[in-house]
Amino acid sequence: MFQDRNANPSELETILKQRGQRILDRFEEVVVAGVNNSELRSILLELTNSWGDMFRPTLTSLSCEAVGGQPERADDAGLMFTIMAAGIGIHDDIIDQSSVNHFRKTILGRHGLEKALLVGDLLIVKAWTMIGEMIMKTHQPNKIANIVKIYENLCVEICEAELMETSSKQKLRTYREYPKEILWKAMAEAEACTRIGAILGEGTDKEVQALAKFGRRLGFIGRLIDDVKDSFNLEGNLPHRIQYESIPVPIIFAARSSKKNFRKIKSIIEKLPITPSDSRELLKTCFESGSFAYILELAKKTKGEALRNLRLVQPSNARHILSLMVKRSFADLSDWCL
Repeated sequence: MFQDRNANPSELETILKQRGQRILDRFEEVVVAGVNNSELRSILLELTNSWGDMFRPTLTSLSCEAVGGQPERADDAGLMFTIMAAGIGIHDDIIDQSSVNHFRKTILGRHGLEKALLVGDLLIVKAWTMIGEMIMKTHQPNKIANIVKIYENLCVEICEAELMETSSKQKLRTYREYPKEILWKAMAEAEACTRIGAILGEGTDKEVQALAKFGRRLGFIGRLIDDVKDSFNLEGNLPHRIQYESIPVPIIFAARSSKKNFRKIKSIIEKLPITPSDSRELLKTCFESGSFAYILELAKKTKGEALRNLRLVQPSNARHILSLMVKRSFADLSDWCL
């Protein structure tokens, strides 16, 4: 456990790694348990060797500790979120037809549609097995029933977000809040991490609600960062995203800034394939329209709401680290937008 409450943002990465590593150490063990087929086992090991999710288990652990609980109580829940995220991530790649992500071949790209779908399904089922681990470690059936319900609500919101995203491919004409609603629903997962962590830490209803609201807003800023990065096309995936996924929020906001910008952006996204010069023109329009400034202002408001909710929890080392997480996310977004 970290005791330095004066830790600065530059130390945050180390904190996250140390917090999340004990969960990742169990990741491979749980994922391959009971798997005898050599090919399936090989694919799962390939995934575990490249999977480095520190965010979800750390967020769950810190939320448990922030309300006075022992962080280890949240380990099973953190692992559940990690395994589930891996499975949903594979399904996302299938929906988006993404054979490459972050310059690496995805499971879909390496093994094809059928095997990717099976592995994604298996991981989501494996995530559910962690509920059994939690049941065996507690004599509070109402608490476990509450956690199961939260997990169900999380899955519903993620499915809704994916459906909304699928329905908005190459569409600029959506009502004003629609793009933000997609990102907001997609971040039900971050809220579930903080909510369940606080429940496992025996937090009060007030603390559970405050941390749940904090988690959703922290996740929302993270999704804004993803959309801003995609708008810069640094990984060359913007044309693919526009064709097979939803259009990044900054580009949609730029299109709404004027009729001239709407026509210009519409002409680009409808003339597939999108060229590198098209991508540069989209980015230029985002800056000229003030789209990135709008995103930054939205994130600033969200950060304030997150910190106000966090202050409803008693001061502690864990609360301090959580505040660093949201401040660091906002600072990262500022670096991209300014």
